[in-house]
Amino acid sequence: MMNLRDRLPGTSGNRSFSKKMILISVTVLVGLGILFWYANQLVVSINPEDGLPKQCFTAKRGEEWNIVFTHSVQLTMVEEFFRVDGADDMVMTHTRYQSLGVGLPYSPAEGILTNTPDGKFILKMDRPYKTVKLRTAVQAKPRIIHKNKVYDLCDLYGQGTLVEIKAEKRYQYWLN
Repeated sequence: MMNLRDRLPGTSGNRSFSKKMILISVTVLVGLGILFWYANQLVVSINPEDGLPKQCFTAKRGEEWNIVFTHSVQLTMVEEFFRVDGADDMVMTHTRYQSLGVGLPYSPAEGILTNTPDGKFILKMDRPYKTVKLRTAVQAKPRIIHKNKVYDLCDLYGQGTLVEIKAEKRYQYWLN
């Protein structure tokens, strides 16, 4: 049976329709706020050439990540440490390596060189970078490490792929 009673006008109090609209509006605004916050987080993106799948990890300002590879001449491990200072703003803070020789920095003009108790060398520097570009090589075995997660670039992209690493906002990563 149909209800033929007149409905009360909207001005006589809250109606269930108004409550539903307010609830929907608040939910949408909260959802958009969360999306905006998430999209504006800093990420370090790993961007290979030729349309291969990209990778990224979230990095807060001041957080570090590093590249580990085998030096082509000395055949020893080299670690380069980077700090994320913002979008398009990374700083190579220091390099750790096992031997001195061809292709490895040692000059005082390049930074402060110290020895570690385990016989390695650390060159402290503050070199700014917008991006870091490298080409993968199975001989070098380049890997990016962030919070104990390892991104093996040769496993991901194969031999000889140009890879660009950069700090950017997550929405920029989505759009590129």
